[in-house]
Amino acid sequence: MSISKLVVYCYLPGETTAVPAGLFEHDHKSGIGIFYYGTRYQERRNAVSVDPVSLTLGRNIEPVDLNGGIYGAFRDASPDYWGRLVIASRLQCPVESVSEVDYLLEANATRVGNLDFRKTIEEPEPEFCPPQFQDIKDLLDASSELEKGHLVDERIRILLEQGSSLGGARPKCTVEMNSELWLAKFPSKNDSISIPRLEYATMTLAGECGLNVPELKLVTIGERDVFLIRRFDRISNSGAWERRGFISALSLSEWDERDRARWSYRTVADRIRKYSVRVKDDLQELFMRIVFNIMVHNIDDHPRNHGFLYENNGVSLSPLFDVVPALIRAGIGSEFYLAMGIGEAGRLASISNLCSVAPVFNLSIKTAEELAKDMSMKVSSLWRKIFFGIGFNEHELDILAPSFDVASEYDKRIK
Repeated sequence: MSISKLVVYCYLPGETTAVPAGLFEHDHKSGIGIFYYGTRYQERRNAVSVDPVSLTLGRNIEPVDLNGGIYGAFRDASPDYWGRLVIASRLQCPVESVSEVDYLLEANATRVGNLDFRKTIEEPEPEFCPPQFQDIKDLLDASSELEKGHLVDERIRILLEQGSSLGGARPKCTVEMNSELWLAKFPSKNDSISIPRLEYATMTLAGECGLNVPELKLVTIGERDVFLIRRFDRISNSGAWERRGFISALSLSEWDERDRARWSYRTVADRIRKYSVRVKDDLQELFMRIVFNIMVHNIDDHPRNHGFLYENNGVSLSPLFDVVPALIRAGIGSEFYLAMGIGEAGRLASISNLCSVAPVFNLSIKTAEELAKDMSMKVSSLWRKIFFGIGFNEHELDILAPSFDVASEYDKRIK
C-alpha cells in the first residue's frame, strides 16, 4: 500500500497535552502529501495553524510535493540527521532506508515545536522521559560509539534517542537539568578542535554583540566538552511542558531542501514582512545576524539554521542557534560565500554586498553601514578576550584568527 495516514496532534498555547488537529495522507509512490483539518479542532477557540504558511486555518489546503511531500512544519518536527542515525541504529538499517513518514512516527516527545504524529487517534500521549544531566557521561560514550558504527547498550540508546530536530548532523541529546530542558551538543570524532567549546564561545560573543541568544552553558566531562543550549520551544508548567510552535526559514520560505539556488535572505525578509508580529525588530535582527555570520566566517547559515516561533497570531524570529566559525587556514584567499543569497553580488560574504540591499531590511544604506561598523568593532575587539576566558590557549586563538579576519580588516578600514 503506497498511502500512509497519520493523525497530526498539536499542543495548544498554555496546554501540556496534545489534541488531534487533523489527518495527514502521504503517497510514497508520487511523493505527494495532503492534510485535512478535523472539524472539532477547527471549532476550538484556541486552535492554531499547524503550519502558519502552508496550512493556515480557514484556508483551502493544497497538496504538497516539496521535500518529498512533507509540509514544512512537519519536516521541521522530524528528526535531524543525528536523530535519524540513532533511530536507524535501533532499527538496524541504513538511514536512507527509513521513510519520511516513519521518521515522523519514530521521533519522540522531545521533538522541536508543538506537533506530534501518531498512527491512530487512540494512541496515548508519548512518554516524556529525557535523560538527566547526570547521564551525560554515558550519553557521550554512546554517541562516540554510535558515530563509529558500533552498537550501544539499549538503555543508553533509548536515552540518546531523546534528541531533537533542531541542530543538524552533530551528536546531541535533550537533557533535563534543574527542572529545565537543554539541548546538549557533544564532540564528534572528526573534530580537530573542541567544537562544543567553539560554538559556546561564538554564541557568547554573539550575545555580547547584541544578538538574541538563548541561555548557554559549557561543561567538561573528563576531557570532553559539552555545549548546552536551553530549549526555547519549551515552557515549564507545573511539572509538565508547554510547547511553542517552530518553523524553519526553509519552511517559512516554502523552499525545497534540494533547491539551493533559490535560497536568499531577501525572501526570508519578505516572509518576515508578511508573517511576523514584530517586523521591524526581526528584520534588523536578521540583518545583524548576517553581519555576524560574515564577521565570524560562519558559512553554515543555511535556512534550517534560522528559525521562527509561532502561536496563533503570527511568527517571530527565534533565538539564535548553530553558529560556528569555519576553520580557515592562514594565507587562503579572503573571499568566501554564505549559504544563502545576500545582495546584488549573490552569496558573496561582504558588508558592501549586504548593504547594497539595506532597504530589504527596512534600513537606509547609511544606517546599515553604521550597524555593520558597530558589529565589526565589537567582534574584532572582543573575540580573543572572550575565547581566551572560555579556555582557548594562544596557539588555538592563532589557529582561529583567520576566521575573524573580515572583522579585523573591516574594522581597520573604517577607523
